[in-house]
Amino acid sequence: MKNLLTVLILLFGLHLTGQDYIILVNGDEIEAKVLEINDKNIDYKKFSNINGPTYHLKKSEIFMIKYQSGDKDVFSGGNTKPQTSQVSNNIHDNPKDFVYNSNFGTSNCQAQKSRGAKIFGNRANEVFFRQDIVYYGYDLTYLKLSNPKKMGQSVKLIQEYFNDWNNVLNDKVGFNQLSKWMNKPHMLMGTPIFQNYYKRDFNNFVEYGNFFISFEDLQKIINSYVINESQGIGMVINVVNFNKDREYSMQWVTFFDIATREIIFAILTTGNAGGGGMVGHWAEGVEVGVRGVFVDEIFKRKLSNNGMIPSKLRLY
Repeated sequence: MKNLLTVLILLFGLHLTGQDYIILVNGDEIEAKVLEINDKNIDYKKFSNINGPTYHLKKSEIFMIKYQSGDKDVFSGGNTKPQTSQVSNNIHDNPKDFVYNSNFGTSNCQAQKSRGAKIFGNRANEVFFRQDIVYYGYDLTYLKLSNPKKMGQSVKLIQEYFNDWNNVLNDKVGFNQLSKWMNKPHMLMGTPIFQNYYKRDFNNFVEYGNFFISFEDLQKIINSYVINESQGIGMVINVVNFNKDREYSMQWVTFFDIATREIIFAILTTGNAGGGGMVGHWAEGVEVGVRGVFVDEIFKRKLSNNGMIPSKLRLY
């Protein structure tokens, strides 16, 4: 009888320590016991005062609820039903199939510093503080290698290295690392868009001169994505150029409003290439550009415009 009583006490104690977490769209987190979810509101009690008053929150204020059981409900800022990270898309003009556009990008353009950044967009604070980030991975669809010595080898290089580049980049600077470095513990993983590269022209990977994707073309690329989510901030890393002459990798770290596809904050970065082998050499350049420049120099310092970037890092 004594042993049974002990077990019951332990079970009861475990029940009491199991709280739900309500994560708001502004990044705040509430430890709670969720009581009811209705059409417009959520009723809960604060976990620190379980016998206290009942509080109410509008669904439009909530990004996610993580329950004691480990289950999650993800909300989309005012939708009447909870949703997972895979939901129906409600953008009427959203494409059903990805279409590659060979006209995007500019050849033989101005070369850049081997390590630097330039900021586009005026909604940086939303990226800094909101938690409803959906990460779509690396996009190598419009990537070009600027290396005259590799002319004529485009098909071979794509077939041999693209999957390895994607795998190495996701291991070194992928979803888990970015969620931690950016302090976004509730970041969601969307359907990776890496597979779009299969629709590119495999014969045009190698460029004789430098290659660049403008902000205007970047917006068109974001508009072309086929994604499942309907709300939140999308994040994708668009790798643009591996420049052998200057030994840098160029990439856009892009954030966009999923509902409208408007780019709200985009950082063009370059990073010094290095390391051994075709895969490691360019992957290191991307890592420098994404982690060393974007995360450490821009995001962690909350730099929201080009005037805030130190001159030694500022691109053109």
